[in-house]
Amino acid sequence: MDLIEAIGWLGAALLLLAFVLNLFKKIQAEDNLYLLLNLAGSLLLLYNAYQNNALPFVVVNLVWVIFSAVRLVKK
Repeated sequence: MDLIEAIGWLGAALLLLAFVLNLFKKIQAEDNLYLLLNLAGSLLLLYNAYQNNALPFVVVNLVWVIFSAVRLVKK
């Protein structure tokens, strides 16, 4: 596994962690931890997608980054 792939797996793990913690009501979608996990995970996946020239995933993760960051700033 190369570094780019490891970064992608870490990003996916962070997004899934946020999802599972929210699903089992350990954190709420409004919590800073949830937003930070989403922001960090999507940033890592954005980098991975860009490096792999996976443009649809670049767009999805860029939007995810923007919305997570905006929500954090507004808090």
